Amino acid sequence: MGIKERKEREKKRRRDQILTAAIELIEEQGFEKTTMDEIAERAELSKGTLYLYFNDKSTLHQAVKKRGLEHLYDKFLQVIKQDLPGAELVKKMMLTFLNTLTHNAAFTKAMVLYEHIKEGYNKEKQEEPSIVEDCKNIEDELFMIMVRAIQIGIQDGSIKTHLEPKVLALMLSFQMSGMLKFYLSGSHDHAQKILNDNELSIPKLLEEFLEIQFHEKNSPSDNQE
Repeated sequence: MGIKERKEREKKRRRDQILTAAIELIEEQGFEKTTMDEIAERAELSKGTLYLYFNDKSTLHQAVKKRGLEHLYDKFLQVIKQDLPGAELVKKMMLTFLNTLTHNAAFTKAMVLYEHIKEGYNKEKQEEPSIVEDCKNIEDELFMIMVRAIQIGIQDGSIKTHLEPKVLALMLSFQMSGMLKFYLSGSHDHAQKILNDNELSIPKLLEEFLEIQFHEKNSPSDNQE
Protein backbone atom coordinates (compact mmCIF):
# COMPACT_ATOMS: atom_id res chain seq x y z
CA MET A 1 0.00 0.00 0.00
CA GLY A 2 1.40 3.39 -1.03
CA ILE A 3 1.63 6.57 1.05
CA LYS A 4 -1.42 8.10 -0.66
CA GLU A 5 -3.54 5.00 -0.02
CA ARG A 6 -2.50 4.90 3.64
CA LYS A 7 -3.39 8.57 4.07
CA GLU A 8 -6.80 8.05 2.50
CA ARG A 9 -7.42 5.02 4.68
CA GLU A 10 -6.47 6.96 7.81
CA LYS A 11 -8.64 9.88 6.74
CA LYS A 12 -11.66 7.59 6.32
CA ARG A 13 -10.96 5.90 9.67
CA ARG A 14 -10.92 9.22 11.51
CA ARG A 15 -14.00 10.46 9.70
CA ASP A 16 -15.89 7.31 10.68
CA GLN A 17 -14.56 7.70 14.23
CA ILE A 18 -15.98 11.22 14.42
CA LEU A 19 -19.34 10.23 12.94
CA THR A 20 -19.70 7.32 15.35
CA ALA A 21 -18.97 9.61 18.29
CA ALA A 22 -21.45 12.22 17.01
CA ILE A 23 -24.20 9.65 16.51
CA GLU A 24 -23.67 8.20 19.98
CA LEU A 25 -23.92 11.64 21.59
CA ILE A 26 -26.94 12.71 19.55
CA GLU A 27 -28.66 9.45 20.52
CA GLU A 28 -27.91 10.15 24.19
CA GLN A 29 -28.71 13.86 24.52
CA GLY A 30 -30.06 15.22 21.22
CA PHE A 31 -28.53 17.25 18.42
CA GLU A 32 -29.07 20.67 19.95
CA LYS A 33 -27.28 19.82 23.20
CA THR A 34 -24.33 18.09 21.55
CA THR A 35 -21.28 20.32 21.13
CA MET A 36 -18.25 19.99 18.89
CA ASP A 37 -16.08 19.84 22.04
CA GLU A 38 -18.01 16.82 23.29
CA ILE A 39 -17.76 15.10 19.92
CA ALA A 40 -14.00 15.65 19.79
CA GLU A 41 -13.64 14.29 23.33
CA ARG A 42 -15.76 11.21 22.59
CA ALA A 43 -13.81 10.56 19.38
CA GLU A 44 -10.56 11.00 21.32
CA LEU A 45 -9.36 13.66 18.91
CA SER A 46 -8.39 17.29 19.32
CA LYS A 47 -10.95 19.91 18.42
CA GLY A 48 -8.57 21.17 15.73
CA THR A 49 -8.51 17.72 14.12
CA LEU A 50 -12.30 17.59 14.25
CA TYR A 51 -12.56 20.85 12.33
CA LEU A 52 -10.25 19.49 9.64
CA TYR A 53 -13.01 17.05 8.76
CA PHE A 54 -16.14 19.05 9.54
CA ASN A 55 -16.37 22.85 9.40
CA ASP A 56 -19.30 23.05 11.82
CA LYS A 57 -22.21 21.15 13.33
CA SER A 58 -24.31 21.64 10.19
CA THR A 59 -21.73 19.88 8.01
CA LEU A 60 -21.39 17.11 10.58
CA HIS A 61 -25.15 16.77 10.80
CA GLN A 62 -25.40 16.34 7.03
CA ALA A 63 -22.79 13.60 7.24
CA VAL A 64 -24.92 11.82 9.86
CA LYS A 65 -27.84 11.88 7.46
CA LYS A 66 -25.64 10.60 4.64
CA ARG A 67 -24.50 7.64 6.74
CA GLY A 68 -28.12 6.83 7.57
CA LEU A 69 -29.14 7.04 3.92
CA GLU A 70 -26.25 4.79 2.92
CA HIS A 71 -27.40 2.25 5.51
CA LEU A 72 -30.96 2.45 4.17
CA TYR A 73 -29.71 2.10 0.59
CA ASP A 74 -27.80 -1.08 1.47
CA LYS A 75 -30.93 -2.49 3.13
CA PHE A 76 -33.12 -1.63 0.11
CA LEU A 77 -30.63 -3.34 -2.20
CA GLN A 78 -30.80 -6.48 -0.07
CA VAL A 79 -34.59 -6.42 -0.32
CA ILE A 80 -34.86 -5.85 -4.10
CA LYS A 81 -32.57 -8.84 -4.74
CA GLN A 82 -34.98 -11.22 -3.01
CA ASP A 83 -37.18 -13.47 -5.13
CA LEU A 84 -40.51 -12.17 -3.83
CA PRO A 85 -43.68 -10.64 -5.30
CA GLY A 86 -43.35 -6.91 -5.87
CA ALA A 87 -45.91 -6.08 -3.19
CA GLU A 88 -43.84 -7.96 -0.62
CA LEU A 89 -40.68 -6.17 -1.74
CA VAL A 90 -42.31 -2.77 -1.24
CA LYS A 91 -43.69 -3.79 2.16
CA LYS A 92 -40.25 -4.90 3.27
CA MET A 93 -38.75 -1.58 2.14
CA MET A 94 -41.36 0.45 4.01
CA LEU A 95 -40.92 -1.66 7.16
CA THR A 96 -37.15 -1.30 6.83
CA PHE A 97 -37.57 2.48 6.74
CA LEU A 98 -39.86 2.31 9.79
CA ASN A 99 -37.34 0.17 11.65
CA THR A 100 -34.57 2.66 10.83
CA LEU A 101 -36.64 5.50 12.28
CA THR A 102 -37.42 3.64 15.50
CA HIS A 103 -33.89 2.39 16.13
CA ASN A 104 -31.75 5.33 14.97
CA ALA A 105 -32.74 8.58 16.68
CA ALA A 106 -29.74 10.47 15.29
CA PHE A 107 -30.66 9.66 11.70
CA THR A 108 -34.33 10.43 12.32
CA LYS A 109 -33.51 13.87 13.69
CA ALA A 110 -31.04 14.50 10.88
CA MET A 111 -33.68 13.77 8.26
CA VAL A 112 -35.85 16.61 9.54
CA LEU A 113 -33.22 19.23 10.41
CA TYR A 114 -31.36 18.60 7.17
CA GLU A 115 -33.67 20.77 5.07
CA HIS A 116 -33.14 23.71 7.41
CA ILE A 117 -29.37 23.56 7.69
CA LYS A 118 -28.44 22.79 4.09
CA GLU A 119 -29.38 26.32 2.99
CA GLY A 120 -26.42 27.69 4.90
CA TYR A 121 -24.01 25.09 3.62
CA ASN A 122 -21.02 26.61 1.78
CA LYS A 123 -20.36 24.40 -1.23
CA GLU A 124 -17.41 26.55 -2.30
CA LYS A 125 -15.33 25.13 0.57
CA GLN A 126 -15.34 21.68 -0.97
CA GLU A 127 -13.55 20.61 -4.14
CA GLU A 128 -15.46 17.35 -4.41
CA PRO A 129 -19.27 17.02 -4.56
CA SER A 130 -20.88 18.31 -1.36
CA ILE A 131 -22.57 16.10 1.20
CA VAL A 132 -25.84 17.81 0.27
CA GLU A 133 -25.54 16.60 -3.32
CA ASP A 134 -24.46 13.13 -2.16
CA CYS A 135 -27.55 12.85 0.02
CA LYS A 136 -29.81 13.94 -2.83
CA ASN A 137 -28.27 11.32 -5.14
CA ILE A 138 -28.80 8.55 -2.58
CA GLU A 139 -32.40 9.65 -2.05
CA ASP A 140 -32.97 9.51 -5.81
CA GLU A 141 -31.50 6.00 -5.92
CA LEU A 142 -33.72 4.87 -3.04
CA PHE A 143 -36.74 6.21 -4.88
CA MET A 144 -35.83 4.34 -8.06
CA ILE A 145 -35.35 1.07 -6.16
CA MET A 146 -38.88 1.47 -4.85
CA VAL A 147 -40.14 2.25 -8.35
CA ARG A 148 -38.52 -0.96 -9.58
CA ALA A 149 -40.22 -2.99 -6.83
CA ILE A 150 -43.58 -1.48 -7.81
CA GLN A 151 -42.94 -2.33 -11.47
CA ILE A 152 -42.24 -5.94 -10.45
CA GLY A 153 -45.48 -5.97 -8.46
CA ILE A 154 -47.54 -4.67 -11.38
CA GLN A 155 -45.98 -7.25 -13.68
CA ASP A 156 -46.57 -10.19 -11.32
CA GLY A 157 -50.07 -9.00 -10.37
CA SER A 158 -49.38 -8.50 -6.67
CA ILE A 159 -49.92 -4.73 -7.06
CA LYS A 160 -53.14 -3.63 -8.69
CA THR A 161 -53.21 0.07 -9.49
CA HIS A 162 -54.03 2.47 -12.31
CA LEU A 163 -51.22 4.77 -11.18
CA GLU A 164 -47.83 4.98 -12.85
CA PRO A 165 -45.06 3.32 -10.77
CA LYS A 166 -43.33 6.66 -10.11
CA VAL A 167 -46.60 8.23 -8.94
CA LEU A 168 -47.31 5.36 -6.55
CA ALA A 169 -43.71 5.53 -5.31
CA LEU A 170 -44.23 9.25 -4.67
CA MET A 171 -47.35 8.50 -2.63
CA LEU A 172 -45.39 6.01 -0.55
CA SER A 173 -42.64 8.61 -0.09
CA PHE A 174 -45.26 10.96 1.35
CA GLN A 175 -46.27 8.14 3.70
CA MET A 176 -42.67 7.71 4.83
CA SER A 177 -42.40 11.46 5.40
CA GLY A 178 -45.51 11.25 7.58
CA MET A 179 -43.99 8.44 9.63
CA LEU A 180 -40.86 10.51 10.11
CA LYS A 181 -42.80 13.51 11.39
CA PHE A 182 -44.87 11.29 13.66
CA TYR A 183 -41.81 9.93 15.42
CA LEU A 184 -40.52 13.46 16.01
CA SER A 185 -43.83 14.95 17.10
CA GLY A 186 -43.37 14.22 20.80
CA SER A 187 -46.04 12.39 22.78
CA HIS A 188 -47.79 9.53 20.98
CA ASP A 189 -50.21 8.68 23.77
CA HIS A 190 -53.37 9.49 21.79
CA ALA A 191 -52.22 7.55 18.71
CA GLN A 192 -51.03 4.63 20.82
CA LYS A 193 -54.43 4.43 22.56
CA ILE A 194 -56.20 4.20 19.20
CA LEU A 195 -53.81 1.47 18.08
CA ASN A 196 -54.23 -0.44 21.34
CA ASP A 197 -58.03 -0.18 21.18
CA ASN A 198 -57.90 -1.74 17.72
CA GLU A 199 -55.22 -4.29 18.58
CA LEU A 200 -52.82 -2.76 16.07
CA SER A 201 -49.15 -1.82 16.02
CA ILE A 202 -47.59 0.81 13.75
CA PRO A 203 -45.96 -1.86 11.51
CA LYS A 204 -49.33 -3.64 11.23
CA LEU A 205 -51.08 -0.36 10.45
CA LEU A 206 -48.52 0.27 7.74
CA GLU A 207 -49.19 -3.15 6.24
CA GLU A 208 -52.94 -2.43 6.24
CA PHE A 209 -52.29 0.87 4.45
CA LEU A 210 -50.18 -0.87 1.80
CA GLU A 211 -52.86 -3.51 1.26
CA ILE A 212 -55.29 -0.72 0.42
CA GLN A 213 -52.81 0.94 -1.94
CA PHE A 214 -51.90 -2.26 -3.75
CA HIS A 215 -55.42 -3.65 -4.16
CA GLU A 216 -57.39 -0.52 -4.88
CA LYS A 217 -60.91 -1.03 -6.23
CA ASN A 218 -61.14 2.04 -8.43
CA SER A 219 -58.91 0.99 -11.30
CA PRO A 220 -60.34 1.47 -14.83
CA SER A 221 -60.73 -2.28 -15.33
CA ASP A 222 -62.78 -2.64 -12.14
CA ASN A 223 -65.06 0.20 -13.13
CA GLN A 224 -65.83 -1.43 -16.45
CA GLU A 225 -67.01 -4.69 -14.87
